[in-house]
Amino acid sequence: MRKNHYSNKFERTSRDFREWFFEKNHPNSRLNKTVFIHDLLKFIGLILVFLIIYNNLDKLNSINIWIIRLGSVILIVFSYLVIRKGWHLGLNLKYWFRGFNNGTKIIIGMIIVLILLIAFLNQDKVISDITNAYNEIRFSSFTPVNLDSLNISIFNVAGLSKSLNTCPQINVPINFYSYGGFNGEIGSISGKSFDGWTIHGQATCRKGTKEGENLNKYYCGGYSYLIGIGSVNAYVEKTIISKDGSIGKTYKHVIWNIYDENRNFIETKCLGDPDEFDKKQAEAFINELRSWS
Repeated sequence: MRKNHYSNKFERTSRDFREWFFEKNHPNSRLNKTVFIHDLLKFIGLILVFLIIYNNLDKLNSINIWIIRLGSVILIVFSYLVIRKGWHLGLNLKYWFRGFNNGTKIIIGMIIVLILLIAFLNQDKVISDITNAYNEIRFSSFTPVNLDSLNISIFNVAGLSKSLNTCPQINVPINFYSYGGFNGEIGSISGKSFDGWTIHGQATCRKGTKEGENLNKYYCGGYSYLIGIGSVNAYVEKTIISKDGSIGKTYKHVIWNIYDENRNFIETKCLGDPDEFDKKQAEAFINELRSWS
């Protein structure tokens, strides 16, 4: 009796397993064979054309339309078409996979896990192969612009940007005239030019007294305040003039010179636009008058 019980239970379990194994969660989800074959042929054809262009890119790039490299443009277009058609193939295969029974899905999943396990056990070789393949790809081939034709313009723009965004270094000695709170200035620099920047003001100096400053260093320029009213000690100015003589934008920076305890120049820092500072001071002064009226 007990033997029959176990036999019946085994049969039921086997029957349930077979039903689950061959059961399809999406029985109507199938591979569209006609569309798949057409997409596969197109995909293979696009890859072949892509490889032909890639292998002969230097010759094709000898054809330039202004600064546009013809070969790289065609390569980018076919890269997009290959990816697009590959996506269509993937969608079709996705619906095909959904139509598989549970057992087939499990088997495919186990194969994938087995492949990943093999990759894990040989990860050094796998990563090396991926890295080597990556390094062999000529990514510069995908640049449609002929950078050689733009070298002069790029260097000119880079040089102009650097000259405008880099703070000019006003390396001049301190001229001391007293030993009070303000004990010197950085020479007679007003109106002189350093690296194309014209200097305005005398940049009075003092030893470090405020938070973040060094007691042994000297600080010249920046801003000064009298009864709560601020003013700019010194600033630099440069106006851009084109080759044909056209006047462009004017750039201004408040300068802040720093010297060591032996009065040796360390660096010049740029603190901001003096016009913006004066504007804020004027607004603050007007607001103060209004508060007293």
